[in-house]
Amino acid sequence: MKKEVIKKTTMKDQYNIKVLEKIVTILNLYNDKEHEFTLTEIKKRTGFPKTTVFRILKTFENAGFFKYDLADEKYSLGLRFLELGGIVYESLSIRKAAAPYMDVLSQNLKAVILLGVLKNDQLLYIDKNESNSIIRISSRIGLRRPPYYGMLGMTLLAYMEESERKRLLQQYPPTKITEYTVTDVDEVMRKLDETRKLGYYIEKDEVVEGLLGIGVPIKDYYGNVVAALGATQPAFQIKKGDIEDIIQELLKASKIISKELGHIE
Repeated sequence: MKKEVIKKTTMKDQYNIKVLEKIVTILNLYNDKEHEFTLTEIKKRTGFPKTTVFRILKTFENAGFFKYDLADEKYSLGLRFLELGGIVYESLSIRKAAAPYMDVLSQNLKAVILLGVLKNDQLLYIDKNESNSIIRISSRIGLRRPPYYGMLGMTLLAYMEESERKRLLQQYPPTKITEYTVTDVDEVMRKLDETRKLGYYIEKDEVVEGLLGIGVPIKDYYGNVVAALGATQPAFQIKKGDIEDIIQELLKASKIISKELGHIE
């Protein structure tokens, strides 16, 4: 009985892979010279059954990945691809600009250096450098967290409009992670206001007990905060007076990265 279940699952997986291969084949027809095709043209180019091609195109059209022109009966790539491409480009641009400075910060501070953005109302980690730190943390690249999470989330929220902050905190109510996590929305809002005035956020024991993190904003050409840069390390590793030095190093790096993204003070 067990063997039969495994066999059925494997066959289903194989079918799903074949469908995905067909989708990739259709997408690969599009290039900088050929932007649109009729259903018949796609069928001829791929050799797939017309009904299969139609189902794939219709599914992708409904999701915004394809656009159908009734006049010439042709399918072109939809705006959803542009949106996703913009996300990838933005993330890569920020990562590229930040990477060398993250490496220097990691060496100088002996800390884990993190880079994050807000995407689809959640904190998204897009880079991490922990090569010179004595600790390893679970915030891997691609991991999503609630928007208020830690030094990066709070830094990003601080530079949003108040109405947008309230919306996100209502959608993702702060929850206890450690004994020191702030969950009162009014107190969170107060901390966000303070962060915006100071230009940085200090977090101690709120996500992981024993760790201290500092987050700073990164701005684009228009002065919008598009990412947050942060350093986290064991609190016992930080000597008296070190916090101000760490803040200044992070602020200096964030200003240089922002400048590379086109921001002028």
